[in-house]
This record gives sequence, C-alpha cells and structure tokens, in this order.
Amino acid sequence: MYHLVEDLPTSMAVPPDRFAEQMEFLEGGPYSVITEQDLHDLVRRRAPLPAKAVLITFDDGYANTVSTALPLLERHGLPALMAVCGGYLTSDLPRRVPHPVDAFADIEQIGRWADSGRSLAAHSYTHPRLTAASDLALAWQTAGDREVLTELLGHEPRTFVYPYGAHDARVRSAVARLYPLALATDEHQAPDSDRPYALSRIQVDPGWTLEAFRAALEAGTDPCAAQLAARRVVLGTREGNTDDGAS
Repeated sequence: MYHLVEDLPTSMAVPPDRFAEQMEFLEGGPYSVITEQDLHDLVRRRAPLPAKAVLITFDDGYANTVSTALPLLERHGLPALMAVCGGYLTSDLPRRVPHPVDAFADIEQIGRWADSGRSLAAHSYTHPRLTAASDLALAWQTAGDREVLTELLGHEPRTFVYPYGAHDARVRSAVARLYPLALATDEHQAPDSDRPYALSRIQVDPGWTLEAFRAALEAGTDPCAAQLAARRVVLGTREGNTDDGAS
C-alpha cells in the first residue's frame, strides 16, 4: 500500500527514488505482481493467495499517483490499483481534507490511469472514518462513490478501500451490499480469501531501503510480521553505519 510517491516529510510519502527501485525489483525479482481481476478471481474461488504474489495499491487518488507513480509502473510493465474518493472528483470536494497534500487527480488524470489498463477502486465519497458515521451517512459514502466512479468508468467499481483502514461489522455489511471485496490496512492477520471484506495490506514505509522492502515481502503476507522484518533491517543498517563511523 502506497499513498504519495514524493519527497515529503510524512509517513504517507515514499521518495520517488526508493519507489523506482522497488518497482524495478518487483519487475525482475521472484515476485508476481497480480491485477485486481486476479485478486477477485482468487477470492471468488476461495483459493489461497499464491506465494510470491503482490498487489500494488495506492490510496486517496492523488494527482501524484498519475504524474509520478504511473510512468514508473508503465516503465516496468506493472499493474496497480488506485483508490479514489468520488467527492474529490466533483464540486463536493471538502474545504479541508485529512491528507498531507490536497492535489488530487482530476477526471482527465483518472481517465489516463484507466486508459493505461490499471484499475480504480472506491474509497468512500469524502474520506470520513466510516465506523463513526451514521447509518445514513455510511450508505451515502459507499453508494455515492460507486455512483461517481460508475459514471466515469462506464462500469461499477468492484473493490472498496476503507478510509483510515477503519471498519467494523456494520461497515463491512454496508460495503458488502455494493462491492465483492474490500481492502483494509495493517490488520493483525494475513489476507484470507475467507475474509473478503477485510483483506489486509502492507503499508510501505518511506524509510525502507530496498533491503528492508525485500525483507518485508520475504516475511510473508502478515502485515505485522512484514513491518517487523523491515524495521529490523533498517535498525541493523543504522547500527552498522554507527559502528563504521566509530571505528
């Protein structure tokens, strides 16, 4: 899971040079980058996720995803899924948004992403924490986003991505009425096709070296284990640099 691919002092932004080397690694390494369609097929068959399979996702629908990330994905021939908020593509864009930047992809950029063959997912209408929404607001946030994206794409979005990763039984039930599956964030279990409305993802940290990125993937699909493995590599690198300096 990525948000921004940009040099910004926030945990939501992975530097472009690091993103570029991660994509190069995925293209040439032992991993198979799957599409949204592949994921839906696996979930529909209730098949286990194959070893070494990776789905690349971007949350929030930033213009940066199209201007910076897309050319790198195209260079390496990698599919990806971008989650967008329908209200950000209309005059309903809130005055204040809970994001590091407020430069979101416009309809033309969303079209460029779709024309590249990559997928779009719903991310709610205006990115609220859905677990705190009323029943009426929850219904609108899930259906309103679907309505905007359906009109834009010519077909209904099939994947929902929870804002903030926040979900509970009520939210999952509302999402299940409209979407075949949903993506969460750093859940405490690996993604499981028997839990199609809480598929966990590993958030890529901006501080990860390529070695840390590789360690996260090698740790398996449990986000907590992946984060821990990457953190150990980063801390080990820092300690090694300190020892070199001291000697």
